[in-house]
Amino acid sequence: MNARNLVIGVVVLALVGVGGFYAWTHYGPNAASSDPALTGLPAAINDPLAQAQEGDMVMGDANAPITFIEYSSLSCPHCARHHRDVLPEIKKQFIDTGKVKLVVRDFPLNGPAVQASLLAHCVSPMAYWGMTEQLFATQAAWVTEQSGPALASIAAAAGMNGEAFQACLNDKAAKDKIIASAENADKVFKVKSTPTFVVNGIVIEGERTFEDFKKIFEAVAK
Repeated sequence: MNARNLVIGVVVLALVGVGGFYAWTHYGPNAASSDPALTGLPAAINDPLAQAQEGDMVMGDANAPITFIEYSSLSCPHCARHHRDVLPEIKKQFIDTGKVKLVVRDFPLNGPAVQASLLAHCVSPMAYWGMTEQLFATQAAWVTEQSGPALASIAAAAGMNGEAFQACLNDKAAKDKIIASAENADKVFKVKSTPTFVVNGIVIEGERTFEDFKKIFEAVAK
């Protein structure tokens, strides 16, 4: 090989290397880390469950470009803190402005959480969000071995009599749906604890501040 051919070969290899590096950083498994706000987060999971599904509880514009999924347990104090301290500002700046839609899915960690989820889904869809916030706010009262009486009182305050409440807890189809939600979360997103969030397919484990989510939303929007 003469000197000219050798130089051409080196240039071609260099260009291939640069192109491969560009493709890897922009489209490869670690693509989520290309923006500082996404550093350390896994690549987005391309699965239908990364988007809102029929039957999901959705807050915000259904056509919002960012899907913000929350897997939570109503018995989880970290989830309660997120709903109290972080979600209101997310709602104000991102959900109410049409930039993000929130999808809340059940991932109950214990029996009382299953019962609380059943109660939340027994009220009308419009009342679901208010009931969820009420259950988070009163966690200490009903997260016990005998959660039934405390939950019955919350149900009664929402206009549900004792017979309707018992029918709610005995709704096998609703319970199966709640359990399926947790099983699918584990299967697709490897959810093991709450809260776990999924932003356009990117899994985010544990509590985050509003500023953390703001940076993530802005990075994903790019």
